Amino acid sequence: MRKSNDQGFSLIELLIALLLLVIVAGAIFQIIALTVQRSSAEQSKLDMIQEAREFMDQMARDLRLAGYPNPRNFSQEMLTTTPMANDLHVAVGLVKITSTELWFEGDIDNSGIVSVVHYWLDQSTTNYCPCLKRSQLPKVTADPLTGQTTPSYQVEVQGVTNTDIFSAKFNGAPVTLPVDFASSTIGDIDTVQANVSLQALLIDPKTRRKATTSHVITVRLNNCSLSTGSSQSCM
Repeated sequence: MRKSNDQGFSLIELLIALLLLVIVAGAIFQIIALTVQRSSAEQSKLDMIQEAREFMDQMARDLRLAGYPNPRNFSQEMLTTTPMANDLHVAVGLVKITSTELWFEGDIDNSGIVSVVHYWLDQSTTNYCPCLKRSQLPKVTADPLTGQTTPSYQVEVQGVTNTDIFSAKFNGAPVTLPVDFASSTIGDIDTVQANVSLQALLIDPKTRRKATTSHVITVRLNNCSLSTGSSQSCM
């Protein structure tokens, strides 16, 4: 009877092979995890940029219709409210502007209904704020500054890092803010600018930082404010 000299792997060899397999598998899974994190961070950055662009485009469209329709679009017998600025059919244009708030009236969706539009920086630290919010409600027959319906806000942009969002100019010169409808100087404003800096929600695994982006829009107003005495008055 012939005795076989064949031998299998020893326990040490099996353990070494298993250790190498674990190391290789660990490296593979680490690469996969890093790729997933990187993809999530890039998607978060893309969403942030897209969100900011859409917000800026929306604001620009709204502002270009601020102050429309004004009293010149109606016959005198159609507007019986005194003062005319209180009439729900009339858009007074700019109502209030501060570094964190923009408030105006206009038929922004061509529906025939004048809307009161608010943009506001919510500086709280909950629900991914500071964030920019927007409200759009139908105008009621009342004082444009003190008599309108309480705004109902929706979040438009999250992760805002700056506080000086809005600014205004007249003939290229900066206008000192805040200004509201009680002041005749609000009708002098012919340009509104918004500057928004954002920070992504997720940390980029490559840079170990949250991505940031900044966007600026400058809108030349086609209409004006009905504020009494203003040089650009629609009256």
